[in-house]
Amino acid sequence: MTNTLFVVGTPIGNLGDLAPRAKECLGAVDMIVAEDTRVIGRLCHLVGITPRALRGYQGRHRITEPELLSALEIGDVALVSDAGMPGVSDPGAVFIALALEHGMQVRVIPGPSVLAAAIALWPKVISTACFFGFLPRRGAERSQMVEQVMCSPSVGVILESPKRLYETCVELATIDGSRQVLLLGELTKLHESIHWLTLSAAVTWLRGTEPRGEWAIVIDGARAVGPTEAESDRLLLALARSTLGTKEAAAIYAEVVEVSARDAYQQMLSSRSERT
Repeated sequence: MTNTLFVVGTPIGNLGDLAPRAKECLGAVDMIVAEDTRVIGRLCHLVGITPRALRGYQGRHRITEPELLSALEIGDVALVSDAGMPGVSDPGAVFIALALEHGMQVRVIPGPSVLAAAIALWPKVISTACFFGFLPRRGAERSQMVEQVMCSPSVGVILESPKRLYETCVELATIDGSRQVLLLGELTKLHESIHWLTLSAAVTWLRGTEPRGEWAIVIDGARAVGPTEAESDRLLLALARSTLGTKEAAAIYAEVVEVSARDAYQQMLSSRSERT
């Protein structure tokens, strides 16, 4: 290791999830730059690490950009957040950008992540997923983000505090209460909680409970809305009038309207026969 910024993942709950490589790195670097030095100080103490230097990147005594660059010119620095991966709904991205902009080496030591855990627990095959992180707390920006979550065809992942979990589920359920969600609380911790239900059922359940700790909401993507009957009739007529072969036109109609290939072919034949 030499003059490198290491982006290091730390446990999101269970200390046993700290990777051996992460532990080795934290014990070897010249400086650890942490979201909260108290949190990482306790982690280091519990796993038997004595940091050579520990600085925070928040608060009154936060490390400055020139100080970080100076530290990297002298030796190696590890960048960590309180839990999980720096930059994934956690501060730290500004320091990664700084190191890259100044031509410093940047390496990642992957570790626990709520995002990865949430997607791994989703009980369906995922082709695409969208990470929304923490939603804005109020106003038009929040409303727009909620609508974006519910309109996205991808599986969405939201992070939420226990105080706002119920409110967020109510807002989502107002748009489509039948949508399937996975509510994940206190992942990897003693009181880990996993619930697979609809948004409406989630609102009912949350109304009678007091959630604790940080939560993730994994929500199914929006279902595609098929054409109306009038739109289907117009499409059938347009394809029947086209120069496409009957089989090819029927295949297009079947895919768009979501009917069987046999039914689409018969409808196309009928439509074309009426025109002759």
